[in-house]
Amino acid sequence: MRNPSGFMAGAKPPSPDKAESSIRTLRNFAMIGALGFITEAIILTALVQAAHWLPWHARIPSFLTAVLMTWLLNRKHTFAGRELGCRGIEALSYVAIQICGAAINLAIFGVCLASLPALAHIPVVPLGIGAVAGFAFNFAASNLLLYRRRTQSQV
Repeated sequence: MRNPSGFMAGAKPPSPDKAESSIRTLRNFAMIGALGFITEAIILTALVQAAHWLPWHARIPSFLTAVLMTWLLNRKHTFAGRELGCRGIEALSYVAIQICGAAINLAIFGVCLASLPALAHIPVVPLGIGAVAGFAFNFAASNLLLYRRRTQSQV
């Protein structure tokens, strides 16, 4: 049964502090993700256009650089105080999430290149399209799984 405010009877609406915190977390993750995207785009474009690498090959160093950078920044700014006790396990978990997000990103990247071969000369376009879907997955998995808020007994 819902009360007049739209919430289930007995359920409390989210507190303004919690909503503000969630918005801040999303904003920080997005800003750091944007830095990661820019870093990856610069490396990818340079390797494709200046070094004449194939876009698929250039994605490896561009992706790894962006993942390392975003993990360090997200750990310090977005999820500060929510880190795991073991930095190595946290890093591996973050990389695993990023690989899943990258698989989504790469699938879309590949569909774009297969559908419009001319995009191979401007790979930042399919990179951006794939990045949106990858971002959504990475944020949800990082926020809800890896950096979920733990009670004192779970720490």
